[in-house]
Amino acid sequence: MLNSSKQMSGGDDVVFSAAAASEHNNGHATCTSRHSGSKPILHEALSMDDIIQDKTTNFTASSSNVFKWTTFLLLGGIILGTMLPQNPALPSATWRLLSSIIGYTYFLSWSASFYPQIVMNHERKTTRGLSVDFCVLNVLGYCCYTVYTTTFFWNQRIIDEYKLRFSSDDGDSAEVTVQGNDVAFALHAVVMATVTLSQIGIYDTFTARPPSKRVLVIILATIAFCIGYVCFTWVVKGSVDFLGFLYVLGTIKVGVTIGKYVPQALLNKSRQSTVGWNVLNVILDLTGGVLSLIQLVGDCASMGDWSGLGGNPTKLFLSMITIFFDLVFLIQHYFLYADKDSYSQLPLEAQQQPSIEAA
Repeated sequence: MLNSSKQMSGGDDVVFSAAAASEHNNGHATCTSRHSGSKPILHEALSMDDIIQDKTTNFTASSSNVFKWTTFLLLGGIILGTMLPQNPALPSATWRLLSSIIGYTYFLSWSASFYPQIVMNHERKTTRGLSVDFCVLNVLGYCCYTVYTTTFFWNQRIIDEYKLRFSSDDGDSAEVTVQGNDVAFALHAVVMATVTLSQIGIYDTFTARPPSKRVLVIILATIAFCIGYVCFTWVVKGSVDFLGFLYVLGTIKVGVTIGKYVPQALLNKSRQSTVGWNVLNVILDLTGGVLSLIQLVGDCASMGDWSGLGGNPTKLFLSMITIFFDLVFLIQHYFLYADKDSYSQLPLEAQQQPSIEAA
């Protein structure tokens, strides 16, 4: 029998039954309550093909696909890094070119990491296995990161204030380490994260898969804190500390990044499976995180100014957090739950565990 469970907001542990599907004239599975005496819950209806189909042909993490994507991204990074403007603040012409290539390769890797999940959701016509909390927090985080990077890159007033605040005692001017590829990634990411979130509403509806109350509290707290910080600095200093506000947004992005990965990791653990969570997305994400860290450290070393690490903590911590959690996901996929490649293989005890999103 094929079983897949989801705990509903009312607290009932429901089971998708293949036997029930055979009695349903349109070939859809119905949800029936495990509690005796309860009436059947027709809260969701998923095609059996949607439940079973968990792998796509072009966006799986097969060795051939990984090689194909890696080659494409490297060539793209070389072309963009060579043709587009490079960071004039870097004194070494050689590292200036390498930094540009590494930066645009990481931009392509992180940008491409959105597409396998989006395509998988489209082909499966469901977002099962993808944490709703992850998607909501992803949009919130990238909204903050977009404001952070675009302002540091284009606002000359902020750039001048940064140099003044982080200049050394001997008069050496500090350089902003936010580059064009950071801005390009942030703008693309906020759009793709929004698209992924919208797929939940399209394929499963937010009524069936709402975000948890914890996430709603995080969103409201973020908005309240940002407004409070602006008002506080305006009252105390007589003007808004915009540079400090950008670091507040960067800190929120780092915190949200941790918060968004945890629900997905716990969801995989509770289901004892990574089905519905595209591992090619993880591999591309890991590649981008490693390259982003290499670029930041290399830029600081080239300029002989390690204050750039502290001056751009958001990029530093985002890379490190991304690398850590992507390694966790890879361990889950290839070692802990490697034999769970479809919903039909989920053990009953895993099905009976509540979803992290239902809390």
